[in-house]
Amino acid sequence: MPLLRRLLFSAARRLAEDPEMQAKAADVYQRGVKPKLTAAKDELRDLTNEVNPLDDPAGFARRLGQRIRDVNKQD
Repeated sequence: MPLLRRLLFSAARRLAEDPEMQAKAADVYQRGVKPKLTAAKDELRDLTNEVNPLDDPAGFARRLGQRIRDVNKQD
C-alpha cells in the first residue's frame, strides 16, 4: 500500500508542476467553477434575505434543504 500511495503522490506532484496542466486547471476554474460558486453565493444571499438564519435557524435550514432538493431534481 505505501508503494501505491507514493506512486500516486508522485504522479500528482508531477501533474501539479506541469505548466500546461496549471493553465488547464485555471481555465476550468474560470469557466466552470467560478460562475457556479458566484450563483450559489447569490442564491444563499437571497435565501438569507427571505429567512434570517439568526432569528429562525430551523426555518432557514428547511428552506435551504428544500432548495438543495429542488436543484438536485433539475439535474
